[in-house]
Amino acid sequence: MKMHPLFMLMVVLGIVTGMYSIYGMFPISMPVIFVGSLAGFFIRLNQFLQERKKQTDATAAIDFARLRATRFEPYAGWIKENVRGHDPATDHAVSHIQQGLAVAAPGQVLGAFMLAGPTGTGKTFLAEMVAKALYKDSEPVLLSMSQYKSPQDVFTLIGPPPGYQGYEIGGSLTRPVLENPYRVIILDEFEKAHLDVQHCFYDILDNAQCQEKSSGKKVHFGACVFFATCNSGVDALRSIWSATSDPALRTGRAREAMAREGFERPLLARFTDIFLMDQLKPVEIAEVACLQIAKHWRQYGIEVSYTSPEVLVEAIRRNIEFQDYGVRQLAGLIREITTPSIEEARRTGATRVRLELDKKTGAVTVSL
Repeated sequence: MKMHPLFMLMVVLGIVTGMYSIYGMFPISMPVIFVGSLAGFFIRLNQFLQERKKQTDATAAIDFARLRATRFEPYAGWIKENVRGHDPATDHAVSHIQQGLAVAAPGQVLGAFMLAGPTGTGKTFLAEMVAKALYKDSEPVLLSMSQYKSPQDVFTLIGPPPGYQGYEIGGSLTRPVLENPYRVIILDEFEKAHLDVQHCFYDILDNAQCQEKSSGKKVHFGACVFFATCNSGVDALRSIWSATSDPALRTGRAREAMAREGFERPLLARFTDIFLMDQLKPVEIAEVACLQIAKHWRQYGIEVSYTSPEVLVEAIRRNIEFQDYGVRQLAGLIREITTPSIEEARRTGATRVRLELDKKTGAVTVSL
């Protein structure tokens, strides 16, 4: 450990007084006791100053001036192009994040949002798109909270104490932020986490910091955006959303509804907003299908210039069979109905195709 200059000065003084004592200028016990006491004091002072320096360095790693200068609102259109059917939630999230960026400072996160809705409606996908737009060079931290069901899982989150198994790798939440503080953190299925695990987020969302138990380092979340996804309370939120369109009323009533689902009110109060992301309409499923088809074919170096309505109708028809899973099944269904035509296109060397449906066989056909 690097010694503080004051401590080094006391060592020199100790040597000098020791030399004086050798020549009998004053009793040896006095300088020994005096220097020993001062040395102990300055050792503790040195440790304190070094720890303060570490904490200051960690905070200094976040460029708050850069955050305050960031313009995030222009990305709203790009996010909505990829996340279909949830424009209000996207607009509100982007607006709140922009406000958080404008006043970015130590001790506060950029935003914390709870996304509630049935499975497969795009909650996690929205958070991932925000991460891509906000921090292009930083992967989001995705934590499946169904794996944090016991009190001991607190140590998985913030790192076990030194000497315990796995302490050298740190916490699943804290270590990625120590390595790169510019993060979007996704707490998937947050309602499944143990209450003790949820309690960890009181200080994190309130003060934008916590201590990693493994390293003893203070972790700063001042450049982080939090998304907690949740599948509970959907019916209550639907009633609230149909009863009022006022954002403030919705948020207040949504907090009460989620409290009845088992979340603690002090924790809910720390979330900037709560959004309902409900099941998509058929036309929105068709839009998602178009995006999924284009993405799937692009992996093979082929651009889809046109997709016939019949192909989309077939995708929607098959997806309805699995509607309880939202659009999560859609990617698999699209792979199933288009893979044979991809093989055909690759054999011909095509790089741009039109997709149509053979009404007799139900197979997707390719035309150049």
